[in-house]
Amino acid sequence: MRRALTLLHRWLGIAGNLLFVVWFASALVMMYARMPALDPGERLNRLPPLDLDAVQVGPAQAVAAARLDAEGLSAVQVRLGMAGERPVYRLRTARGWTAVYADSGSPLLQVSEGQALGIASSYLAGNDVTAPPTAATLTYDAYLTRPDQWSLQVRALLPLHRVRAGNDVLYVSDRTAEVVMATTPGSRFWGTAGAVFHWLYFTPLRTHSAFWYQLIVWTASLGCALTLSGLAIGLLRIRRKRSPYRGMLRWHHYSGLAFGATAFTWVLSGALSMDPFGWQAGRTTSPAQQAAVAGGVVPLHRLEPHSIRTAARSISESFPARELDLLQFAGEPLVLAYRPPGDERSYGDSYASGPLAFLSAVQPFEKRLVSLEDGTPRRFDQPELLAAAAAAVPESNVIDATALQEYDAYYDDRRHRLLPLPVLRVRFDDPERTWLYLDPALGRVVHREQRRSRLDRWLYKGLHRLDFPGFYHRRPLWDIVVVVLLLGGLFSSASSLVPAAKRLRRHAARLRRQAD
Repeated sequence: MRRALTLLHRWLGIAGNLLFVVWFASALVMMYARMPALDPGERLNRLPPLDLDAVQVGPAQAVAAARLDAEGLSAVQVRLGMAGERPVYRLRTARGWTAVYADSGSPLLQVSEGQALGIASSYLAGNDVTAPPTAATLTYDAYLTRPDQWSLQVRALLPLHRVRAGNDVLYVSDRTAEVVMATTPGSRFWGTAGAVFHWLYFTPLRTHSAFWYQLIVWTASLGCALTLSGLAIGLLRIRRKRSPYRGMLRWHHYSGLAFGATAFTWVLSGALSMDPFGWQAGRTTSPAQQAAVAGGVVPLHRLEPHSIRTAARSISESFPARELDLLQFAGEPLVLAYRPPGDERSYGDSYASGPLAFLSAVQPFEKRLVSLEDGTPRRFDQPELLAAAAAAVPESNVIDATALQEYDAYYDDRRHRLLPLPVLRVRFDDPERTWLYLDPALGRVVHREQRRSRLDRWLYKGLHRLDFPGFYHRRPLWDIVVVVLLLGGLFSSASSLVPAAKRLRRHAARLRRQAD
């Protein structure tokens, strides 16, 4: 048995220890830098003013122009913004995003190179009228029908126009006529050093999703076998509290005993991050639940340009709207707008909420939600939220409903910027033991937990991020502990590289002698 464990650990280590070195080193980078992502706050700051006077058609006409009804599709999200100097409806369906001009009702069929340069130039200029860049400072680079390294995260918005502004790169969606990704040399460098290496997120691999998924799951599973066999051998080989090895192998022995258990929990939770058991799906409300909270499909025929302008005027008493989301709660049509957050970036780590966070109607900024019918501000009380929650989880009973002023163990945000507070948490006695978190300022379910997703929270976030109550929010203590553990794992993995290379040379020499 000991011999089998030794051979298993030896050859798995020879094959995979360099990958462990990459994982530990890239994890250090990912503590503070992630993949490039469009910061929602910066994006909102850079949006041009919304020209409501130019809006001549309503969302129902836009849906008809896009032929969504003819294709059996419905718009699950409707957003009114600008594309260059023209207002545009951006419509999300089960098949993705499409856009229709709100001044003429004509579909946005394709963005030309010149339009892409203009959209990129407008984005870069933002609200700085002192020295706005012109299209002459930009270079049209490529029309992408397949993602490159930095547009993998937004490939749902393909095709993309890639525009260069010096060393910076902007991506303009051909579907929505807006900037959907922006990268700088720094963000690309740290994205490569961190997330790309850590996730093996190289374009040739990631574009073959099924193969990449199996690769990650199997390498992580073999990593579990490597760390467990190493721990077993390390404990069996201790002699009078001393290691029988010499040189680098002795250091590998001691560091493996000290950091092997943490390495195992990290690689195990890394495998679980791929959701092989489908537990993470419990956090996302189903389309049926979203429709139940909304009170059915949004009646687009009630959303006329004059009523949208009335709602926008009500919002403008607080701030001028640059973008409007057309929503519904319990059958009541609503208009939502967010105040641009100013010069301060919204997240600091915009990827933490997802690379498509800017498309969400839930943002961590000051907002105004008004009734489309009369422009009055709306905020929903507990009975209204409870009724909507009960409609979303039918044939079940409410166990309790709690107004949360602070985060709990499952609805949590260390930056206090991504997830809104306060929320109403409603727990049900259905077979999945569903918990819904509803935002009274939006009338939306902003988070869902079920039995399996709560288990996944501890197995993934707990083990992979050391996200435990009372510890995860205590910085820099958390940083110090995690850095020490990562450096220990890095040293343990690196200390075996030279012995592994020597063993491979010996085996190669033996094979050559046998061949002679």
